Amino acid sequence: MNGSYRARVLSRNGCSPPWMDRNYDLSTRSSPCTSPAIASTSDSCELLGEDPRSASSLRNSMFLFDNNHEVIDEMEDIDERSVMHYELGFYDKSDEGCIRGTLTFALRYDFIHRVLMLHVIRANNLPVEDKGTTVDPYVKMYLLPERRGHCKTRIVKKNNDPEFNEMFSFDVSFNNLANRMLQFTVYDFDRFTRHGLIGNIIMRDLFEKSDLYTWTEYTMHIVGSQNKNDYGDLLLFLTYSNQEEKLYINVSKAYNLRPMDITGASDPYVKIEQTFNGKRFKSKKSSTKRANLNPVFHETLTFDIPASQIAETNMLIQVMDWDRIGKDDLLGCCILGKDSPTADGRTQWENCLTAVPEEGQQKNKPVGQWHSLLSEVPEAYKNMPKAKK
Repeated sequence: MNGSYRARVLSRNGCSPPWMDRNYDLSTRSSPCTSPAIASTSDSCELLGEDPRSASSLRNSMFLFDNNHEVIDEMEDIDERSVMHYELGFYDKSDEGCIRGTLTFALRYDFIHRVLMLHVIRANNLPVEDKGTTVDPYVKMYLLPERRGHCKTRIVKKNNDPEFNEMFSFDVSFNNLANRMLQFTVYDFDRFTRHGLIGNIIMRDLFEKSDLYTWTEYTMHIVGSQNKNDYGDLLLFLTYSNQEEKLYINVSKAYNLRPMDITGASDPYVKIEQTFNGKRFKSKKSSTKRANLNPVFHETLTFDIPASQIAETNMLIQVMDWDRIGKDDLLGCCILGKDSPTADGRTQWENCLTAVPEEGQQKNKPVGQWHSLLSEVPEAYKNMPKAKK
């Protein structure tokens, strides 16, 4: 599964990547993801090695001084646990057919230059889809949850076992390393149509898995969709206030959305419509995330719904692909409410309406739920008329 991996430590003597050699030509390495920090060499390892403490104790003692570390509240705690969906939950709803080969890479944290070093080594046993006997793979890397920039390997033509041997670096402070994840997305390049999505890897626990002294190599399964009927997943948090008669829908994040553009990406946003008694009422939208198949929104949309109507209300949630020219495309949808066609939609709605505030709190705890997106809007909602103002 995506959470499993094989690891081995690469020492500096004989089996470390070539750029750790003083004589290695740095001009041959790929550009860093953010700033052009110099690759970590044995010099920085030697500087760290002068400290008599072990790498583990050094990491632990330094992490204690993170002034930005705060106690996670209930909503953030749910969101943190939902990260497991990236690595485990998404795989749980699939079978061994989801494994789309393996990716081998190495990690090391350069404390001197404050960068996470990444060596993308190779991929193996990539699957062949419809167009022939080989694929033209490349890999995109993101540092989650911000996804402010990405790195991309070169395209290896006609190769199911590509050798990349490319290095990248991500600017991230030592104290923030524990809060970051590394996402790999493997694509099959196509010159004339949208690039094919082969699969994803999410590497968690970067603080523990990127050593200060040595490179650690990992081989992880690339996990793809179970079949062509998988349209991605959406994480939502619901809170209803009986006192305010307001419904708060926090659009948290989406995962593994369909690529709709020729670039192999989409520009998703979330549109939410309130329905009641067979008519559409208010409609609100999130912001648009450009070129992102795994967008993070963390936006709350508020609806005024009387307590007398909330039980019979349903919410139509549509994930849309913004298009500069023409009509926006539907990436997937879900329904929240008692008439939802999915168990998740009905259960989250029921749990939201029956939630009560904890002692000393005025608001109910948000109810979080991942939703597997439907390919089309149910017929009952397609031609539903709008309510007269």
